Amino acid sequence: MVIQEPVLHQFIAFLAAKKAEQEASPGSHVRIELPRDFIIRVREAFRLNIIQGERNLHTLAHLLSSILLDGKFELHCNVIGALPDSSQRPFLIRERIERDTLLNVTDIDLGNHMLDHFRYRKDQEWVPLELSANFVEYLPCAPVRSGVNRLTSRVKAEEELWNKVTDELFGVDELVVKDKHFRQFSKFIKDIFGIKIVCEDEASCLKVHKRLEELTFDELDRRRLEMYGLADEAVDIDFHPVDEDKPSALHFLETKDYLTCHEEQMKKTGWRALKSVVLWSERLFEIQVQPLSNYYLELDHMSGPSHRSFKLRRDAMRAELSERIPLYGFYRDLLRMLFMEDELSFECEQASVIIT
Repeated sequence: MVIQEPVLHQFIAFLAAKKAEQEASPGSHVRIELPRDFIIRVREAFRLNIIQGERNLHTLAHLLSSILLDGKFELHCNVIGALPDSSQRPFLIRERIERDTLLNVTDIDLGNHMLDHFRYRKDQEWVPLELSANFVEYLPCAPVRSGVNRLTSRVKAEEELWNKVTDELFGVDELVVKDKHFRQFSKFIKDIFGIKIVCEDEASCLKVHKRLEELTFDELDRRRLEMYGLADEAVDIDFHPVDEDKPSALHFLETKDYLTCHEEQMKKTGWRALKSVVLWSERLFEIQVQPLSNYYLELDHMSGPSHRSFKLRRDAMRAELSERIPLYGFYRDLLRMLFMEDELSFECEQASVIIT
């Protein structure tokens, strides 16, 4: 997480001090006292911090769409899940959204707000739908010359606020890198900002990927954002090249070819794409270039067991961390209450939490 708000630094510093106090005296009972108005300010500051990170994703998606979709496109929010009955049949709901909505609501809230308008009839009762995944489509208003059918943007591992803060407090990213056992879970820790470029066919995929590698900063600059009213939203974005000797707009760190590679190297699921990790404006993004036919196959799987197992493995990793580091579990529970509950004061064996 990139934390810039002073109130967030103050909050993290306070919790870090209490954590250090408990680590220094494991058997002692610690008093944690927080003003209610401070908690409200922290909640709002974290929400805005997440929005800013996702805004960079949407900004890059807009810049690429302005080039690959000839400038004119619509935004559609898509939510995917499985019906809450024994059939577990998948559903997909699509709704056109305004740009202001995209920029001012977190990715996961956008999907959940859409689902709040729907209910499913089960056993004579109307029950809510459950979200498996959500993403935003950038759909061209007319056929385009590039061979691109659409773009999508997605935060691939949305996390609840209390998980984000606890991971930050205990340096989970660094722990995962150092610990051989937990290294296998590294992809379940970080938010993954993903952009998918869906092309009409395989040949178009190869051409578009080469076009991305050759994009210059003169092409992918701030002026392109003015046509979408986004120039003011991108004031903190660095549009300068990472390497002055290589003035590419996107700094490619790695590319894996699951499109034209040998059959034994293909994904067993049948998923096909050119998959790259790029650095842009000091943030990492995953960019996939995928044929349209394979894109539709992937949609069918997004509500299925593979996506749910991803979340289960991620939750299992945190549960194991809580067992190995009891303080991690304590602060995770504490932060969940601070962010989610109305009545916040409580007492346990390790601490008294007092909300003033």
